[in-house]
This record gives sequence, C-alpha cells and structure tokens, in this order.
Amino acid sequence: MADTVIKSPSEYAKLPAGTRVSYGSKGATITTAALLQSAMAIGAMGKKGTFMKVTRLIDTEPKYMADMGEGEDKTMVFIDDPDDTAQMALLTAADANETKVFFIEFPNKRIAEVELVLSGWSMQEVDQPDGKILQVEVYGKQNSIKWTKAATGGSGA
Repeated sequence: MADTVIKSPSEYAKLPAGTRVSYGSKGATITTAALLQSAMAIGAMGKKGTFMKVTRLIDTEPKYMADMGEGEDKTMVFIDDPDDTAQMALLTAADANETKVFFIEFPNKRIAEVELVLSGWSMQEVDQPDGKILQVEVYGKQNSIKWTKAATGGSGA
C-alpha cells in the first residue's frame, strides 16, 4: 500500500483577503445580490449542534440525542460609509428587523448562502482617534445556511 502524500498547509491554506459579502431579499441570487464592499468582519458561519437530555429512569448515566441545532448569533462589522447605498439599505433593513439572504464568497471557493433575521445596528464605541476608524455593527440571527463550492473561485474582485 502506497503512503498517502501529505500536503503542506502552504499548498491549500488561504487568507480571508478577497472574501466578498453580498446580500438581498429572500429569493435573491449571488448574481443579483448587492455587494457590501465595506465588510470588516462577518463572524462565524455554520450551524451549532444542540442536544436534548433523554435519560430514562432505567439509565444510570445521562443519555442525549441530537436536537435541531441552532444558527449562529451574528454581529457583522462594516466601515461606516453613509454614501454607500447598499450599506444604508442594510441598516434600514436592520432597523426594520427584516430577513435577508447573505452570500459569503471565500477565496478557497467555498460559498455560504445564509438567511439572517436582522435586529438593529449600532456605531461601534468611539473612544480615541488614534488607530480607530468609524465602524457600524449589524446584529442578526442565522435561520439557515447552505454551503456550495464555486467552480472557478467565486465572482472575484
């Protein structure tokens, strides 16, 4: 039996630079979604498993089963750009607690299509001018996620 060739991380590891974040109303596609070019942080993507306790009287140790799981609480961070119409529309949607679909295109060709219910936004704390930029945070809760892989590495910039 031949030894498995073990790749070096430098052969497949990718920096997050080039990640594209776009969004739209439910039913939008990655090609019709508006680009959020000022995205600075998108938080964790995925779905956490949760468990239910199902210990019976006969059991002498706790027993569990998998539950439906729970989507991530989201805090997305953007450079504050009041002239960016896509960003301003997102803040308006967050104020209205709307549900939107987000497309996150990662440089390693992985794409996350995430439905988020939005729940407000705020300006990040401003405490000193050195080393700080004005940023806004948009809050939400993930309702669903679908993972795909781009054939050519996404739409690119």
